Amino acid sequence: MASKSGSGSSKYKCLACYSQMLCVIQSLTLIQTCSGEIVGTYVLPHGGISLDPTHFNTTNQTAIQEAWAIHDAALGVGQSISHLNPDLIFLSTPHGIADLRQFIFYLNPTGFGVADTDNCQCPPCCYNISIGMDSTVASILIRELKLKLMDVSGLSAFGPPGGASDDFPLKWGEVIPLKFLGNLTHSTKVIILSQPSRRYTDTVEMIPELLDLGSDMYHILSSLGRRVVVIISSDLAHTHDKDGPYGFSKAAKPFDKACGLWASTLDENSLLNIAAKYVDKAKSCGYTGLVMLHGMLQAGGLQNWTPNLYANFHPSYYGMMVASFVLNND
Repeated sequence: MASKSGSGSSKYKCLACYSQMLCVIQSLTLIQTCSGEIVGTYVLPHGGISLDPTHFNTTNQTAIQEAWAIHDAALGVGQSISHLNPDLIFLSTPHGIADLRQFIFYLNPTGFGVADTDNCQCPPCCYNISIGMDSTVASILIRELKLKLMDVSGLSAFGPPGGASDDFPLKWGEVIPLKFLGNLTHSTKVIILSQPSRRYTDTVEMIPELLDLGSDMYHILSSLGRRVVVIISSDLAHTHDKDGPYGFSKAAKPFDKACGLWASTLDENSLLNIAAKYVDKAKSCGYTGLVMLHGMLQAGGLQNWTPNLYANFHPSYYGMMVASFVLNND
């Protein structure tokens, strides 16, 4: 797991703040210990800078501190998820093996993948995960969602669904968020949903569908008799820097701000209207996952969730956010 050893305390000067933040995250995520429900939902970044800021190639001290703030917030959330000891982790990725139109569930019993950081490629900077995947529950989700006329399917790699002996290949969109959780227990299984590649062109048009999909998945996941954690792998606007690969857009800042307001308040106007107005020019890979998550939270009653935004910065050309939404302790 990435750490700050040898990096110097000056790179992130708010370690006391981090300790306080971690206590808050853990107290919020540990309030629900019942079986058979979604016990927590989270937004985690998949940018390489968040995974290991020691390789972040910049002299901008503000950017360095922001990178460490994102990294430490993600570590705190990862530790809290581990403390919840979920039976099942549902992960949405925008950078998986994608179908042109359908939402795809991975159906291998196991998965393996490697990621690197933005300024240090693999090798030598190789961060890998090996996970057990629940192809049986994934198949149940496919069947039930098809009955609700959702545009979903499954994909197995190098063998039959549920029976392939090889790992399903994973990359940074799955590896980095799961890496923040440390080593998963043998009993914790993962279900991965890959967002379709039409998200690149039809993001706003997908909003009603994403809300319905999230709602349907909430009810199915809640009925499984498992302790479920939901993770949305998401980065925000990719157009903060004119020298970045996507150039600069004035839409980047208000888009990230709107997403942050939603994450801290669950104000749906911020996500479904304001952010939607900017998303095409902001070029956010994670927006469809956030909208799908909002559909889940709506299905559970927005008033029943406590939103918490721990970090929302753009140390590089793209924005990253760390957030949690946990059930109220009523």
